[in-house]
Amino acid sequence: MSSLLGRLGSVAEPAADILASVAGRNPEHEDDHADEALAALVLVAPTKAAPLLAAGLGSRPRALDAAARFENPEDSGFPYSRDLLDAVRDHLARPEALRGNTPWQLTNLLAGWGAEAAPALPELCAALSHFPGQAAWAIGCVAADCAPPERARVVSSLRAVAAEGGGLSVAKALYGLDGRLTPLLQCLEQHLRRGTSELTEAARTAGALGPRAAALAQALREALSDSEGDTTPVLDADTAVAEALWRVTGDAEGAVAVLDSVFARAQQNPWARWSVGRAARATVHLGPAGRPLAPRLKAALDDPAQAAAAVLALVAVGGPASLDRTALAEVALSSAESDADPAGACDALEALGPDALTGDQRHRLAVLADGDARVVRSGIETHVIRQDEAFRDRAQALLTPVRADSAAP
Repeated sequence: MSSLLGRLGSVAEPAADILASVAGRNPEHEDDHADEALAALVLVAPTKAAPLLAAGLGSRPRALDAAARFENPEDSGFPYSRDLLDAVRDHLARPEALRGNTPWQLTNLLAGWGAEAAPALPELCAALSHFPGQAAWAIGCVAADCAPPERARVVSSLRAVAAEGGGLSVAKALYGLDGRLTPLLQCLEQHLRRGTSELTEAARTAGALGPRAAALAQALREALSDSEGDTTPVLDADTAVAEALWRVTGDAEGAVAVLDSVFARAQQNPWARWSVGRAARATVHLGPAGRPLAPRLKAALDDPAQAAAAVLALVAVGGPASLDRTALAEVALSSAESDADPAGACDALEALGPDALTGDQRHRLAVLADGDARVVRSGIETHVIRQDEAFRDRAQALLTPVRADSAAP
């Protein structure tokens, strides 16, 4: 019953007091039923859940996870609570005792509160040596809007950890707060040349810097794998490097060659279908310069999991005049109907434009947008609901111009 009410979210608010009566018992002891009720209350009435979670923070793992992953239609985090902030600080004060997902959960709560969580900055800085990635990211989110003296203290802590090899997250947080590019470039170069587990993230970060990361061009080229690796991590890393090279150097020919290799190697691995989709989305950024990849993209149209991204890329590289837009709309629509890539299908249909849809295709899209059956049917149960609702909103937006034209006299 608790799980059902939690999935209903705010619609179940009339049951909040009943949930609270179970959620609030035995706060200092493990109690599975209380934990389940509190996890549901987090989703149903988060303001009522906050003091109960603060009281039992160490013994309510499901509820803490629900609060850390909290989402609502406005895309804001779990509501700020001073009691809960104090409880989180108390736990962070003993970072060596935190296990499993708890560091991420606590830091994610603080990051969602922004400057309101500033009192926890000393605990976050002290936790840098224990879990630098999570702590540094939260510090960047919390300190971004703090007063200059507070920011200066945080920057000093981050610099000290960065000097000892604190990792990419520390370097990114430091750059976000003090704007100094050199330390970040040095960290990125190390990750690119060593081929660490953060290679893909390093390439994406370099790409986001654009021409300012020109000094990393050679390191990016050297980070590319050999031509035989076809595992998903290798393919995704090469895709990220290819996109970074394009953004940093403008070398379209080099980026096309790398992406062509990714498409070719992915054909050898039946588990690499999502890597093909990511390579197709990277091709979108090349625009017409990515036109040599059109045959690879057309070959991906037969797999619903890859098709929507391939359609989006074909529109970007080929230009609408050279495409059978109705045929591509059919491919994208089928991808949504089969729950292969509904969000990607919306991207593709938006790129194609409303004129690409036939009357029958518009009717099918309307069924997806307005019908009773869920389009998104797989994934984490609470995420499935939100993703499905987001898809419906986008599908209805795609139909708005069509419906407006139909209603016009």
